[in-house]
Amino acid sequence: MVWLIDLVLVLAALVLWLRSRNESDEAWSLFLRSVALVDLAFIAFGNGQLLIEIPLLVLALALPSAASFENRRS
Repeated sequence: MVWLIDLVLVLAALVLWLRSRNESDEAWSLFLRSVALVDLAFIAFGNGQLLIEIPLLVLALALPSAASFENRRS
């Protein structure tokens, strides 16, 4: 069961990384990549910190793109 959860978390990090590649704003892209790397670090070194990992990843995946902020302003 733990391997399945780790696999889901790795896939979430991959989604964040791929999402960061599609962003036009460099700062937002760097932020998403850093969240993905922190996720992978938690998986590698966290040893059961799922109560921290899962809510943070849900929050990170729910963040809007930088383009949506630009569209709101105009």
